[in-house]
Amino acid sequence: MESLHLTKTTETPAVHMDVKAGTVELEGNSYPENAFEFYQQIFDWIDGYFSTGAGQMKAIFRLNYFNTSSAKCMLNFMTLLQKYHAAEKSISIEWHYEEDDDDMLEIGKAFSVDFTMPFQILSYVD
Repeated sequence: MESLHLTKTTETPAVHMDVKAGTVELEGNSYPENAFEFYQQIFDWIDGYFSTGAGQMKAIFRLNYFNTSSAKCMLNFMTLLQKYHAAEKSISIEWHYEEDDDDMLEIGKAFSVDFTMPFQILSYVD
């Protein structure tokens, strides 16, 4: 299994999936033409990662904006991680939002209440 890195575009976030660190990081904007197609490659990588016997993963979200279809994909992403958490894998989520971005803060809070895995909401100054 290899790490996978997708370059950020105006419509898609940078994605860094690191096998050694056990991390998946998304950073930027997400409003691709077909969000489900874009995120499916991430979901497939996660399934492949855990099929190797890996026992932990940290997902790090640093998103500035995402559209409705990407929001559904984020929910699917976290639901997938919750499945592995329920299977006794060590899963954690970090939701980063810009300090004055109340919308992204509220979205992070809304996502956090739906899952039992550790979920940190962290602000940053850009």
